[in-house]
Amino acid sequence: MGNQAMTEADYYELLFMTFDSMIGSFGLLLSILFAFLATAFFIGSRLTRFQSMVVSFLFIFGATIMVAGTYGVMQRALGFVEHLRKLDPDEFFMMSATFANALLALMVLSIPVSLYFLYQIRSNPQLGATSQ
Repeated sequence: MGNQAMTEADYYELLFMTFDSMIGSFGLLLSILFAFLATAFFIGSRLTRFQSMVVSFLFIFGATIMVAGTYGVMQRALGFVEHLRKLDPDEFFMMSATFANALLALMVLSIPVSLYFLYQIRSNPQLGATSQ
């Protein structure tokens, strides 16, 4: 098998495949986030300390995996963008390290903010959904 250079079309195909994977990972993060926030809002005040710790641990575990996966795919996409910039320096690509780092910060911050939301509901039950 020879050392064959990839074409511009090959890099674009790989870039779009990584974007598809990134969107899927980000969607899974949003699903985990929404499930945790819905749980916190609707039943957070009725959870025991142990139950809230278990739910929080599972949330942290799942969200961290999705954040790491999404960031890893973004880094791979940045590599493809760099190859495409070398092939066509005049092409504009929105994908950049700044964008990737900003999205990473947003994803990482969603975890402690969500945990704080559960803490607020547990310490002040009238903030959550109340059953009459």
